[in-house]
Amino acid sequence: MKVAIVRGIVIAAVYISLVVLLHPLSFGPIQIRVADMLSPLPYIMGIESVLALTLGTAVANIFSPFGIWDIVIGTVCTLTYSIINYIIGKLFGYRRWLLPIVAVVDSIIVGLYIGVVLLGYIFEAGQPHMLFLLVLLGNLAATIPGALIVIPAIRRVVYK
Repeated sequence: MKVAIVRGIVIAAVYISLVVLLHPLSFGPIQIRVADMLSPLPYIMGIESVLALTLGTAVANIFSPFGIWDIVIGTVCTLTYSIINYIIGKLFGYRRWLLPIVAVVDSIIVGLYIGVVLLGYIFEAGQPHMLFLLVLLGNLAATIPGALIVIPAIRRVVYK
């Protein structure tokens, strides 16, 4: 139990640090949130990473130019894809070939919540379908390398 709490704190801290340190890349219609390379973690780690990523997003989004809207919508977005990743992991077990699919699912969810809801409808930053596509592509730029490189490496270290 203590190990899970420590791992969760580390995941949240890494997520927050990456968002804050790379602030210009982390927010807006053209964003590559490098911290989202961690988004497939619930697929391999379970509930502690669901909670860690959700907490990390809530804290990191305090620095968002979109204020409370991004804190709420971004946090619900992360909670949504994290739970889905967790369920996929429970249903199928670890299958390396599923990791890119998990990354695509995450990116679609982020595109919908952030591109369409937050930027398209709440902030009217452009056409929702174009914002969906921009946010989806930016998120894929972070989650695909995370799914193909970072997550398997973490799995090897944590579950050797």
